[in-house]
Amino acid sequence: DDTTASSVRTVAFQQMKPRDYLQAIFSRYHAAGYYRDEGIVRLTVPQTSDTPSETKVAPLSVWTNHDTVYLQAYDTRLWSDSEGLTAWIVDPSTRNFDSQVLRAPPIGRRPELKQLLTDPILVEQVAAGLAGPPPQLEWLFAEEPMKQLFLEEHTFAFGQQQTIEQTQCQEIQVQAGEQQYGFWVDIHSGLIRKVDLPSIPVSANADPAAPSIRLTLELRAASFDVPSTTPKADSLPENPKFVGHFVPLPPSPPPAILGIRINSVDLTTSDRTPFQFAASRSKAKPAVTAMVSFADDANAFNSALVLQQWSQQLPATLAEQTRVVLLLHDAISLRDEVKQLLRESITLPLIWDTKNELASKLAIPPGTLLLVDSSARIVWIQPGLTPQSLPSLGAIVSDIVSGVDIPQRMKEQHDRDAAAYQSVLSGEYKKL
Repeated sequence: DDTTASSVRTVAFQQMKPRDYLQAIFSRYHAAGYYRDEGIVRLTVPQTSDTPSETKVAPLSVWTNHDTVYLQAYDTRLWSDSEGLTAWIVDPSTRNFDSQVLRAPPIGRRPELKQLLTDPILVEQVAAGLAGPPPQLEWLFAEEPMKQLFLEEHTFAFGQQQTIEQTQCQEIQVQAGEQQYGFWVDIHSGLIRKVDLPSIPVSANADPAAPSIRLTLELRAASFDVPSTTPKADSLPENPKFVGHFVPLPPSPPPAILGIRINSVDLTTSDRTPFQFAASRSKAKPAVTAMVSFADDANAFNSALVLQQWSQQLPATLAEQTRVVLLLHDAISLRDEVKQLLRESITLPLIWDTKNELASKLAIPPGTLLLVDSSARIVWIQPGLTPQSLPSLGAIVSDIVSGVDIPQRMKEQHDRDAAAYQSVLSGEYKKL
């Protein structure tokens, strides 16, 4: 009866070493004919002096009944049964990965992990979140579940007990090198109800003693019981494009503002004379103006410093054709310390956008770099400048000065990429 079973499991837990107990738990998963959960991964960013605490959740759930599997992992969905395997993306920002739907032949029996995840892009998508792929997949379908966790040098210990979903759970703490895990096991059913995953530093240079980002896998409603119903899967994308392998999406199209002219914008120099993009020290070749949108913002100040450094390193032939300036809004309110930094650290000429037309019309944030040719046409936009981006910036400016139409070149490249993508997509459909 249930009481006897509970007692047996409790005694077994008390008499076993933590390493052996956790291995036995994973063996139970590996042998299970049925399993389901409503798992989510919870990411908690600690509070700082500047920002409040923040929590994000994403689905990370598995349902299986012998040869049938339904997986929800972040934006990815996968269904495998006797009729075949289907996988798709639920992500409006990529138009549900352009409505691609992966189809593969039926596995024909209880699947192995390597049979479920054969497509490279599917593997990437399933592991796309900070918590990585759903560990339940490995517990259930890997040949040796959690093999890397049980290396000889890793240590295992029983931790605290806690009530989770009205059941008593025992924590098994695992120290795997510098990473620490906490597996919370229902001592009556052998189900893992929660996993504390290794925390993540807030930043690469963060103080080790500072609070870290916490990751927790909550396996709600987990059960080994025979299911009475099948799960309701998310719908396939509208007008699905069936493929045998997911096809990488082409790069995004060039920014819409490339190629537009801004000669009607009222810009002035510091002495209040009109600023003209056509002005050039040399009339032999077209000039280019490099400008960073400046404000009381760390990203803007960093971009300005990098742009200034770049301007000082320009070869003489290129420097003759290039003007480098900072763009400010007339009504902008700068703190005194920022004004002082401008005076002490920045020697670039200041150009004033008297009505804030440029930044508002183009919706560009502070720190954005614009390259504008002598016909007042925007030929390049970059969200921010870093020292690593300077070599490519120099090459772009050199092309502009040489008369290359950068917006047109980018459009043609995008058209070629889009055509190649459609060709591969059609080929995948024909193979199916």
